[in-house]
Amino acid sequence: MMDKELHTILKETGNRNPFTVPENYFESFAAEIDTKIGKDRLSAKKLLKPWFYMAAMFVGVFLMGNLFYTVYQNNREIEADLYEMYVMSQIDQTVVMDYYPVESDGVE
Repeated sequence: MMDKELHTILKETGNRNPFTVPENYFESFAAEIDTKIGKDRLSAKKLLKPWFYMAAMFVGVFLMGNLFYTVYQNNREIEADLYEMYVMSQIDQTVVMDYYPVESDGVE
């Protein structure tokens, strides 16, 4: 029963295409799309935003590098002072006194 109905429907429609396209549809399609979409103009803010982000990133990298360099320099100075204090604590005061000439009455 189903086959007969399908067969009759196919016979009625035949090989013709039941869909139609309006005249000049494909010729004017691109122009219609352009008018509907319009030209998107990028504002100066949108154009410069990535550049501001990149500049901010470089400023951040520079500041972080400067911070690390300052901390490194301070640590070097502190280490030098600590080394000097360590050496002085290991040397006997009599050795230091013998190292420096003592001036007394012009006699060394």
